[in-house]
Amino acid sequence: MLSTLSQQLASAVSRLVENPELLGKPELVEKAANEAAVLFQKSARALPSKEDAHSAAIALVQAKALDERQLHLIAGVLCDPLPEYKGEIPLGREPFWPLLDIYRAQADSDDLHRLTWYGLLCSYFKFNPGSAQAAEISGWEALREFLRTTWPLIDRNTGTNLFPDWVKVLRKDPDLLGEKAAARYALEYLRGNEDPTRALVQDLAIPESSWFWQALVLAAVERAARAPDEQFKGIVPKLLGLIHSRPVYRDEALIALLTRYHGCKERPIHAELRDYVVRKDVWRNPKLKAAGLATTWNRVSDDVWRMVLNWVNESNLRDFFGILASRNHAEEGRLEFWTKYLNQISWTRLIFGPETMRLARRNREISDLIAREEGAYAQLLVGTRESDAFMMQIGEYIIVEFSITGNAAYVYPSEGLRFERHAPTYAGNTNDLKYGFNGGAKARIVHKAPWEQEAAADLKRLGIYPDTAAQAKHTPAAPFVAKPNPSFNANLGSTAGSARPPSATLSPRPVPSAGAAPSSQDPKPRLADAPRGAPFKMAVLAEAVKRSDGAYIDDRRKAGGTGGRLWVENPKQNLQLEKVLKQWGFVWAESRQAFYFPEK
Repeated sequence: MLSTLSQQLASAVSRLVENPELLGKPELVEKAANEAAVLFQKSARALPSKEDAHSAAIALVQAKALDERQLHLIAGVLCDPLPEYKGEIPLGREPFWPLLDIYRAQADSDDLHRLTWYGLLCSYFKFNPGSAQAAEISGWEALREFLRTTWPLIDRNTGTNLFPDWVKVLRKDPDLLGEKAAARYALEYLRGNEDPTRALVQDLAIPESSWFWQALVLAAVERAARAPDEQFKGIVPKLLGLIHSRPVYRDEALIALLTRYHGCKERPIHAELRDYVVRKDVWRNPKLKAAGLATTWNRVSDDVWRMVLNWVNESNLRDFFGILASRNHAEEGRLEFWTKYLNQISWTRLIFGPETMRLARRNREISDLIAREEGAYAQLLVGTRESDAFMMQIGEYIIVEFSITGNAAYVYPSEGLRFERHAPTYAGNTNDLKYGFNGGAKARIVHKAPWEQEAAADLKRLGIYPDTAAQAKHTPAAPFVAKPNPSFNANLGSTAGSARPPSATLSPRPVPSAGAAPSSQDPKPRLADAPRGAPFKMAVLAEAVKRSDGAYIDDRRKAGGTGGRLWVENPKQNLQLEKVLKQWGFVWAESRQAFYFPEK
């Protein structure tokens, strides 16, 4: 590079000697100065050839002694995958640590070249956390600390007369070498100003795979979480776009986003947030959590999961009667009727007929509905071609409605249900969904005036009241307080205290701690003896439950063996506890989403 500069200087001097008339023309001087500045910036960020650098990286991994040239060559490729070592990067290999010690010794003796330091800076920004191993993360953190502590030396030695653009960037924002590297750019992004980020990417040559983009996502969510409720809600769509474009830390960002939304004083359905999180390539439908098909929902609290589940249930109710039933002019006031029980609907399922599946090809409204229910809906294989069905659970009952006029609705007890509620297909006749026509239903609702009054009376007889009356019967549960996510806090700082506690949840009773004694709300105290035929003792069961966070025993047996069951609630779906319970003979009850032991 120096020889090139010398050659160009000699050439310029020669032209002046041969053409003295060029002297005294400022525009030519300015042009030459600009060209020199561009050349300087290129030389100040020039990296060696990839082939030479790769050879140096192989020598490092093979623990060979590196000469001065190789020490410079390898600086910029510490995060480049090595095909010869299954794509591993030098940063995570054992020889990296002695290499870092060498660079540290050079810095201590004021002998670390600025261009070598710039190569290390490039490696720092090249790091991709997407598939990184623990050793690679540790290496990257050590590199960050090295750059942070040696930056003052590079800054001092560079001076103030002529310096590279990347030095200017770091002088303006030294936090780029710290744990909150993206905080400033996240704030500008939320304000709608993306220019600082674009300039940074260009000045520091930050690649698309860099950790920086993921840090930007988490920092943006953390910043937004501090905002007042209404301002936060308005930022959510922009955050979803950012999360979708940079998905490595998507789950951590969504955990923080959903938890903060749950902390809002008012939390109506957020259609964009709901539609994104339930996508089959994101977290999937929250209804699939109980079936073990959407396990990411276990990473948020039950209150947050239930919030989104309620959004889905309400959407399904409105879509079924507003889109599917109304298509056949069969809505008949059913949407208004069931909306009165909306807060008590704990589960829903849409069952599409052949005609609806066909219409999805050209009807955007129906295709969006089916897409939202991907993995959760069922299909009708026979029967009336235009018919669809809708299942919902209220308390201990499953209610089945149909979209065609002339079909009654059936209210079935959820225990002893004669069809599989999670089956992929149904006949849609008296063999399954309509078996109550021949008996077995607790109520049969025929939609003929004044059907609303008669249906309300039937439901009341079963202990099902409209929401306002039902809520008055229960003591509200303790409000949910958002817990900070450890990995989220480690990257960006705690968001604890930013979310307000929400209003009371719909759950009629608070969840006791694992293995705790029953509260005064429990109908009967626990019995000391295990159920008849149980291969365990109550003390052993209590110990197993105690080890599972959030799990508890709900012993509803009555003294003398006159009824009731021993239940174990496992709201966080601890797999180890589930395995033990099944080995002991416990049975899963869909109606309560809990395990019970069948008396023998």
